[in-house]
Amino acid sequence: MALSDSQLHNWLIRPLRRFAVNSLVVWPMLGLYLFINRHQPASPSTVLMPTWVPFWPMFFVPYVGLLLITWLLPAAIRDARLFRACLRANICAWLLVMPWWILTPTTMARPPLPENPWTESFGWLWTCDQPYNLFPCAHGIGPVVAAWFAGRDHPTWRWPLATILVLGLPSIALVWQHRPIDILFGMVATIIGIALAEVLSRREQVSLKTLDELAA
Repeated sequence: MALSDSQLHNWLIRPLRRFAVNSLVVWPMLGLYLFINRHQPASPSTVLMPTWVPFWPMFFVPYVGLLLITWLLPAAIRDARLFRACLRANICAWLLVMPWWILTPTTMARPPLPENPWTESFGWLWTCDQPYNLFPCAHGIGPVVAAWFAGRDHPTWRWPLATILVLGLPSIALVWQHRPIDILFGMVATIIGIALAEVLSRREQVSLKTLDELAA
């Protein structure tokens, strides 16, 4: 059965547009992160992972999965106002953490890789991502922001998305990419970004409502 124009727009065209726009936001962020990561000062401050945090290579999968949530989940947001708020929150939170990688550069020694199936995957990850830009952690910003606004748009998704985050966010520390304190400060920036985006979104909604009333 052929799709109607409305169904085609809702199921294909709109998600593809959201995906393209979100890609234009997240990929430059990643590019600038890697640029800063590879242009460090001669002696960044060395930090240590707390002794109570284990190194569990099998958490490589959820760690990478968080990146995919950042990239793909916003495409599922149907409401244009919430999608714009998602982009604003992500950009705001990222801009709050990014300057610290330059102002207070940090590095951390990585553990030896065990001889197991994850060795090759970690070799690829650690080749791409040098052990810098630790504080604050930006890795959790995108997934939390995307889950927040996708959950606002799809209320039935809220608990599944919350469960995914609860299980996925610890992987950032368990693969020794960031310390728990780095993740915590990244979450503070995330909350600020979401709060600011929500305020701007509500103001936008009020402005549009006022314009509609004036035009009526």
